[in-house]
Amino acid sequence: MSAERAGREQRRLVEARDVRREYRLKGDLIEAVRGISLEVSAGDFLAIVGPSGSGKSTLLHLLGAVDSPTSGAIYLDGSDVTVMTDAERARFRLEHVGLVFQRFHLLPMLTALENVELPMAEAGLARKEREQRAKALLTRVGLGERLRHRPGEISGGQRQRVAVARALANRPALLLADEPTGELDQSTSAEMLELFQSLNEDGTAIVVATHDLQLAEGARRQMTLVDGKIRE
Repeated sequence: MSAERAGREQRRLVEARDVRREYRLKGDLIEAVRGISLEVSAGDFLAIVGPSGSGKSTLLHLLGAVDSPTSGAIYLDGSDVTVMTDAERARFRLEHVGLVFQRFHLLPMLTALENVELPMAEAGLARKEREQRAKALLTRVGLGERLRHRPGEISGGQRQRVAVARALANRPALLLADEPTGELDQSTSAEMLELFQSLNEDGTAIVVATHDLQLAEGARRQMTLVDGKIRE
């Protein structure tokens, strides 16, 4: 391993301290995340596994500043996101975190290129710069020949690749993926794992919440959640 990569991997990107997330559902108190503490370093690839309802997606949303904990603290690249306003968290996510979802969430009326450009437009990048970067990212994920195709004109695996390219648009240090292979067949899921491993080798820290054992086993490390807690 190079000295540069070793130094990059020592940098702490995520630190969660005794994080809890509770909410009420039809009058019942749901303890989705129950006192979790963890760290993710630059260059890490962590798979969060566990049964349905174990709190995987909730934890991922907390780590990505999509949701706020009931108690505890979360630091992303040294910033305490739990004390930020909604607007501050939204800006922080735009600039520092890439998010990939199971159902892609691409805008159907836009081309692959336009979908990937969106986060850069929100960040204020000039049109020429964001178009060049979007083309480079789509080429990077194997879709250089699909720039002008809309989501309805490409396969599920290709749509997820567009979603990954979009998540990388603003050069985030951290990529979070919630069940990224949940809508894909086994062969396409294997291709997605290869893409994540390649991105990780290039220095992107990745955290995935997944039921996919093949994806989990391909990560650098795994963490199992049961009933909102880390199983030792």
